[in-house]
Amino acid sequence: MLVLLDHADVPFATGGYIGVDVFYVLSGFLITGLVVREIEREGRLSIRGFYARRAKRILPLASTVLVFVGIVSLFVYGTVRQVDVGGDIVAAALFVINWHFIAQGVDYFAIEEGLVSPLQHYWTLAVEEQFYVVWPWLLMLSGAIAIKAKRNLRPIMLGLVVPVAIASLVYGLFYTAAEPTNAFFSTFARGWELAFGAILAIVLPKVVRLPKGVTTLLAVSGLAVILGTSYLMTASDPFPGWRALLPVLATVALLVAGASVAPNPVARLFSTAPFQYVGKISYSMYLWHWPFVVFAVAIWGELSPAWLVLVTLVSVIPAAISHKLIEEPIHHSKILSLKPNRALAVGGVCIVAGVGVGLALNTNRVSIEVLPEGQARGARVLNTGEFPIQNKVEAIRPNPLDANDDKGQAFDDGCLILSSTVESPECVYGDPDSDTTVVLFGDSHALQYAPALTPIAEEKGWRLVVLTRGNCTPADVDIGSFCNEWRDNTIDRIFEEDPDMIIMATSTTGELDMITEDGVSVVAPDSVQFHEQGMIRTINELKKTGATMVMMGDQIQAPTLPDQCVGENLKNLRACAFPNEPRPGRYFDKRAARQTGIELISPVPKLCTDELCPAVIGNVLVYRDTYHMSATYAETLAPWLGRRLPVPGS
Repeated sequence: MLVLLDHADVPFATGGYIGVDVFYVLSGFLITGLVVREIEREGRLSIRGFYARRAKRILPLASTVLVFVGIVSLFVYGTVRQVDVGGDIVAAALFVINWHFIAQGVDYFAIEEGLVSPLQHYWTLAVEEQFYVVWPWLLMLSGAIAIKAKRNLRPIMLGLVVPVAIASLVYGLFYTAAEPTNAFFSTFARGWELAFGAILAIVLPKVVRLPKGVTTLLAVSGLAVILGTSYLMTASDPFPGWRALLPVLATVALLVAGASVAPNPVARLFSTAPFQYVGKISYSMYLWHWPFVVFAVAIWGELSPAWLVLVTLVSVIPAAISHKLIEEPIHHSKILSLKPNRALAVGGVCIVAGVGVGLALNTNRVSIEVLPEGQARGARVLNTGEFPIQNKVEAIRPNPLDANDDKGQAFDDGCLILSSTVESPECVYGDPDSDTTVVLFGDSHALQYAPALTPIAEEKGWRLVVLTRGNCTPADVDIGSFCNEWRDNTIDRIFEEDPDMIIMATSTTGELDMITEDGVSVVAPDSVQFHEQGMIRTINELKKTGATMVMMGDQIQAPTLPDQCVGENLKNLRACAFPNEPRPGRYFDKRAARQTGIELISPVPKLCTDELCPAVIGNVLVYRDTYHMSATYAETLAPWLGRRLPVPGS
């Protein structure tokens, strides 16, 4: 439930993602308990029976949702996006989607415009099932050692299990500190959470006799820590790392209290009918809710928390139906229980069905000829002063199928930092020995100008320093500890660089919803005034460097993904143009620039006519998503931008 509340943007559940950690402990506790008791009872573990039970429990419903996602994607997404979703379905069906996301560089907390996968939540199943590929063999080895040595089983198990848990925890601590984006999805950084539940199952007796006061304290404090962590944690907190210890240990406390013979109020609460029913269908609810949310956003655009909650509630309907008609009958089938080979066969069919649907989507590719790099004119066709609207294209660059990868060399070099990193790397381009230093400072909307500024720096002999961080405006506002620290560190570095010119840029949409003012959360449109004031403070501070100051104004945000439309309308590009309709009141960057008297350069005249913003200009795809220029198009802006920029130090 915590995860569902988080995904619905409920304000008091910003850390609801810790619900996954609670689930991992419960899973490790319950599954390991069953395995240990089987080994003690039978003297062995039936591996075939173990995986047959997993297949019955997990695969039928998981594959049902995968097929649903594949079918709905045909109607909701264009061909280009269908290819991406098809790859996700294949990875999810094979339970490797967490590594699939790591390979793609997906940041769980930085949902890019229109690009979030309807199967992003399947990473949790992948981690769990990868864990159980190894775990029963380790426990079975413990049993074999105990029988051969004629020793007690559980101490032998602990001797093997505890070092594995510690190794995973230590790895998770270091990996989260170094690469939090990847660590979030990593099985090796998460395995200790399941192992902690397993250790508890090994050491905990069937009946725990604790004083009623101790039992109540464990239960209430455990629940309080889980709820408090869900309330206090945010997307800016590196995770899992040491922070995951909070929900994990709290869940352990709840399990100990639950095993006690003494009653406690939390156990009484969870034993009521509503909680029991939610618990029964929780797996189904988890699988169904996220596709509903993602598809709703794809159809209707950005939704408020109230609408997201409504969509989540609607998803309970198929969750309840599929639980009744699919999950329960197969899970409790007597025939499948007596004949594990049949259960494994059912699981195999489910996997094949998911892979088949994914491959069908993934191979549904459009034929697109990619324009050679030297022939990409882009914004150069506008140098005549006219703005021709292109209606068809024979060859295009970048390929719409790979548009989101077209981010430029500076991005590839790691100059757009993310997660807990608060120090920008060197990121110097142009002439590194030049006496003229130009700094590019801001978020991803600043980085998008690096492909244009790099050739300018090379031509003019400038030393270009790129200092950018994703989802962090340079405006002096409180949008999270890591952003705040990065901004302070970056301003200090800018003074050390002693630049001749500072070029700034920022998003004026997404970041408006993350501000804290005087300890109170403020969202758009009320937050706009604080962003404007914060930008003015930043500009005035940087003016003290004596550098020439430039603000690159924000661009229009596309209502849908242009690359999807272009991929299906190569002969009718006008269908992909969107209205030039600025969001009123949002552009605090431009107002701050005017109030402080610094140079303001708007890219909009090179992106849009007075009425329309074409998706393709000069055979070049303009946007790589809904809110960032493609690096290819940005590079074609270099001649225009070179003429517009003032002389550094002037």
